[in-house]
Amino acid sequence: MRHSISGIACLAFLSASPAAAQPAAEAGIRATVSRWYEELIKKDKGRLNDLVAPAFIDASPPTYHARTRSRAAGPLVYGSLAARALKFTWEIDSIRRDSSFAKVRVWERGYFYAAAAQTTFENAAATTFILERSEKDGRWRIAAHESSGLGIPPNKITRPLPDLRALYYSTLGKNRDPAADARAARNW
Repeated sequence: MRHSISGIACLAFLSASPAAAQPAAEAGIRATVSRWYEELIKKDKGRLNDLVAPAFIDASPPTYHARTRSRAAGPLVYGSLAARALKFTWEIDSIRRDSSFAKVRVWERGYFYAAAAQTTFENAAATTFILERSEKDGRWRIAAHESSGLGIPPNKITRPLPDLRALYYSTLGKNRDPAADARAARNW
């Protein structure tokens, strides 16, 4: 409980006081966020543990166990957009920091291909990271993470959407017939 209170105090502090941005000091913050997404994309092989602080708070865990009404844990489900999307991109919207803490807002974009409709569609999430600088080695570690996919505002919609047809049929849809899918979409 003590860690949650200190995490909330950090959130309140960082949202109330702007920090001067220095590109050299932000390089470590950007590198930590970049590694977070690299590890999420690896799914089972990804290792997030060395990126997080000891009292890490995850308001939206990237993985969870499916509810199967069994006493045993259900299969592991990847809930993060980075792990689910056929093509994934992200961009930092803002960084506010001081010497010990940083608040980073990130916009995530996940692109999927719908074979039945023969079109690409987009999902997005607004993500907030709270990072703290380690006193031992000076590395930035993630203290808190929250991701929210409430909708895409008009100024954030990707236009035009990328054509993922070839990528889909060479990866996830490699056992499907592209011509049959196109005929079914026209006849629907």
